[in-house]
Amino acid sequence: MVTHDGPQGKVGGRTARVLAAVITYNPEGTLPAHLQALRSQCDTLVVIDNGSSNLDFVREASAATGSRLACNGANLGVAAALTQAASMAVEQGAEWLATFDQDSLCPLSAFTGLLDVYDRHPERERIGVLALSHCDRATGRDYHHPLDILADGGEWRTLRSTITSGSLVRVSLFPQIGFFDDTLFIDAVDHEFCLRARKQGWLVVESRRHVLEHSIGNATEHRLLGRRIVCTHHSPQRRYYMTRNQLEVCARNVLVDPAWAAKGILQFVAGSLAALLYETDKRAKLGAMLQGMWHFARRRFGPRP
Repeated sequence: MVTHDGPQGKVGGRTARVLAAVITYNPEGTLPAHLQALRSQCDTLVVIDNGSSNLDFVREASAATGSRLACNGANLGVAAALTQAASMAVEQGAEWLATFDQDSLCPLSAFTGLLDVYDRHPERERIGVLALSHCDRATGRDYHHPLDILADGGEWRTLRSTITSGSLVRVSLFPQIGFFDDTLFIDAVDHEFCLRARKQGWLVVESRRHVLEHSIGNATEHRLLGRRIVCTHHSPQRRYYMTRNQLEVCARNVLVDPAWAAKGILQFVAGSLAALLYETDKRAKLGAMLQGMWHFARRRFGPRP
């Protein structure tokens, strides 16, 4: 890994406790604006590139926003890149690691808003993951199923798990529960980490007042037997990881959190059925899902062969 340090500004104040990280892989032209939105809210922003073909563009965007750039030279997976960011946060002595996807536009004052929620929360010392709410750009829907919500306090809610983008992770968690599971490579990495933290008594808390617009695939809505279903139109490659890892994380947590595991299996079945009914490349996606099931059964993880 080669790390390049761009000029670091000083935001200061409470957000000096935050190290923000963005994982890039062939990002689109919106990257500079997304980096700038983060850079304006924290002293340190790290871009970890997983072998992008447009690395020069990533390098220019990082330099223009005063962000540090770590180049892996190959796609090591989301989990490995997140672990790199977590290690940097530990070494720097940060209190929080902020994780964002390359296509997420961080709302203004998100970090200060989340830290305000932390200060007011009655069990703040138990908060392991503190997240923005998430709204799907395409459908306008809240990401969470009712079963995801353990408690609702009006200003915040306690969740079973949340996604990577828009989360502050307490850095002191990593020496206690470990880093992100790189055997999963991509997909369900965030949920596995949240469930592991909760198993050891930590809380996953989401602010209701601070919302991140986000996209999971290119979502479209359809009707099936009178019910609304969402298709994400992920590639066959992603369908492989989604299948294998969802089955794995559900299996690991069937006794720890049976409600989450049952919901996860139902969502996996519904999502797979929707893909085969309404999306393109049905044959390739079916083959990828079957291979994902087979590799889960054979305990074969890491990057897809």
